[in-house]
Amino acid sequence: MTEKLYYWAENLEGYSSDNEQDYDQVVEIKRLNFFIGKNNAGKSRFLRNLYTEQQHIALFTKFILKIYEKKARKKLDDLESLEKDNFSDMSFELSKLSNQFSTYYKSLFLKENNNSTEIATKLLQIDKTLNSLVNFKTPEIIKVKNLIENPNSIKQIFNEKYYIPTLRGLRYFHLDKKIDNTKRPYIWRTMIDYFTDGEEKDRQNLANFIISGENFYENLTKFRNGQEHQWQIIEDYQNALSSYFFNNERVVIIPIHDDNIPHIKIGNEPQFPISQLGDGLQQVIILTYEAFVSKKNIHAFFIEEPELHMHAGMIRQLMNFYLNETNHYYFFTTHSNHLLDMADESDQVIIQKFVKEPKKNSKEFVFKIYRCDRDRDLLASLGVKPSSVYLANCTIWVEGITDRLYITKYMEKYLAELEETDTKLYKKYRRFMPNYHYTFVEYAGNNLTHWSFNDDYANHLDDKGLSAKAIASEMLLIADGDIQTKPERVKALQKELKKENYYILKCKETENTLPKNSIINVAKSKFTRLQSETKKSYDISLIDKITGDNYFDHNEFGIGKLLDQAIKKPTSTTKKTAFADGQGVGTIKYKLDFCREIIKDFDENPYWKLTPKAKELCERIFEHIEKCNK
Repeated sequence: MTEKLYYWAENLEGYSSDNEQDYDQVVEIKRLNFFIGKNNAGKSRFLRNLYTEQQHIALFTKFILKIYEKKARKKLDDLESLEKDNFSDMSFELSKLSNQFSTYYKSLFLKENNNSTEIATKLLQIDKTLNSLVNFKTPEIIKVKNLIENPNSIKQIFNEKYYIPTLRGLRYFHLDKKIDNTKRPYIWRTMIDYFTDGEEKDRQNLANFIISGENFYENLTKFRNGQEHQWQIIEDYQNALSSYFFNNERVVIIPIHDDNIPHIKIGNEPQFPISQLGDGLQQVIILTYEAFVSKKNIHAFFIEEPELHMHAGMIRQLMNFYLNETNHYYFFTTHSNHLLDMADESDQVIIQKFVKEPKKNSKEFVFKIYRCDRDRDLLASLGVKPSSVYLANCTIWVEGITDRLYITKYMEKYLAELEETDTKLYKKYRRFMPNYHYTFVEYAGNNLTHWSFNDDYANHLDDKGLSAKAIASEMLLIADGDIQTKPERVKALQKELKKENYYILKCKETENTLPKNSIINVAKSKFTRLQSETKKSYDISLIDKITGDNYFDHNEFGIGKLLDQAIKKPTSTTKKTAFADGQGVGTIKYKLDFCREIIKDFDENPYWKLTPKAKELCERIFEHIEKCNK
């Protein structure tokens, strides 16, 4: 997703965002949108207002037209405030044009509108007419012209909107079969609590798109008794459930005749009522069914606290399901700190923090929305304490955040390649969930010397005063290849760990395992942003002379130095580096920034391939995870 997308509703008084543009009534959105904040910070009301907006909420790239409308209206107001004698001959024409502008602009937001380009053209014509009548030159004319020439700038991408409240469940509510089964108490209660305003037909339409779990039996029966392509959808859905949530065991969901509770069969177990399934897995079905069966369209799902009753690993797997198996956009209120890492791992995730702030000299409050990724305030908003512990079945120790991010993407790619080459192994490995079957620990390079990997308790006053086994389960420690230049560290690892518990890269560092094309793509992009004085000594076009796929696979030098050597002009004698962090071994400058650009390149160019050493690393990691989760 290279273009920024923004979203808002017209019924959100009291809210404002820190949007980087000059219009603070929008929030940037991505595929997964997490709304966090303390209780009573305004998250849920914001979510429900987005859902109840009756007009279709247009979604713009760079929100061009909204800014244009705001500035153009101000100019109209300025004109109308002039002395009438100055434009008495054109007052009627101005009034008519103003009304036309308002009508055309509002029609852009209507759900049934399919002529956004035509309407934008009319708006431009009005602007030109005003300019011919009076000096009404607006700097946004060029922006609107670009909008017209690029119709995709206005996107009405949501077919429908669904709301999933916290009041949800698969257990049948009515005990008396004489009660009208069309009455859905969870949906009814949700409507009474939140959606009492508006026309009856509009309220009924909202109710039709509230997912509480109460309609699951009827929806499942409809597909089971439907046409062949509907049977296949259910079959595909069951396979997806198996892959993501049931350890690849076969899953069959059966709507039993004359019983309002479907049954489920898992693997070789006898079938049983789905109400006897664990609460977390019941939540999974409620949260995934509609999203999966309607995945050919693009909907918006507004979900309150998806983490209810779920293990941390399962909620992460749910988010992977949404990203991998559907095309929808999701908006969550959440108090789960286990979802925060996803902002580092995918550019399709965004976190918005809600803060309730008092108005100056008033007892009233306003609600501020801040774009944030990872910071201490964000964790505090979720009530995260330093006493959080590792609960996963095994741990993978890496030197730092960039290694963790690279390896996470490698593991995803390794699974994707396995799906094509070894289905059996793919199904075995696909079930492993982060933060449940495994998790990462960052040991920060040189700090490795402070850790003790013995079974004995460490003395906090000793150099090795940190006991690894006191805080982490079965471990695999991954070390950069340059640890070989420090033989005392290697000996310590060999003494304190079994051979299967550590893995030393066969190159200088993790960056040397990156694919050549991704490194070159990011290097070209970053070179344009270097200082002009630095660029004088380097020629980025020389980078295209790198032909060998293993050019960056080096035992001694980091990719920063290897890049500088490739693009330095033959006549240059400069000691300034372009990409290396110094004159030494040449680790890449600004490692984390470079890492995030590499991950963005991965996402934008999905056909990249693992290098042999990256693949070997993945094989070792998955073998470790499998061994620890038998």
